[in-house]
Amino acid sequence: MNAGVETWPRRIVVPAHLDPAAAGRRCALRVRPFDYRPLAVSGFARKLLGLAVIAAVAAAVAGGSAAAAPATAAGNCIAVAAPPSLGATLLAVHRTYERHQPDVHHGKFTGPVGRVHLGRCGASDYALASFDADYNGDYFGTEDQPERFVRTPGHLWRDLGNTGGDPCGSAPTALLVAWKIVAACPD
Repeated sequence: MNAGVETWPRRIVVPAHLDPAAAGRRCALRVRPFDYRPLAVSGFARKLLGLAVIAAVAAAVAGGSAAAAPATAAGNCIAVAAPPSLGATLLAVHRTYERHQPDVHHGKFTGPVGRVHLGRCGASDYALASFDADYNGDYFGTEDQPERFVRTPGHLWRDLGNTGGDPCGSAPTALLVAWKIVAACPD
């Protein structure tokens, strides 16, 4: 489970590191994260699906088609066009993340503001997005952002916090270069 985020209507136990006052209590989160969990497939359907995948790969290789190539590539990282629903998903994950921060009270987060960057390095997905923030009676706008998100295979999106304004280290450098956020990062 990632940072206490789970699909609705499951009930989870609040981890102590997220909210010491609520540690061990069961609660239901009203978040519907962006989720690509594999479906349960019967043995026959799995074989049929396998044959379809093999046929599609063979057709792509035989045709030499590059139409399905990723938008930008750098090393083993690729920048991918973000689907329209990703912004709302990341906002829901970010609101859940902020709800568990001890110094954030009466938070109001909207957005995303500007472009949502999405990419993949190896098997992990990375995203950067900025949100308008208003909490504790003060308007912060997009200060110290963008927010960093990661999704590893078999898990949901996880908010890693903001960048502090410095994008280096927020995602693999090859991906930041592919997104055209930086030309290079210091070692």
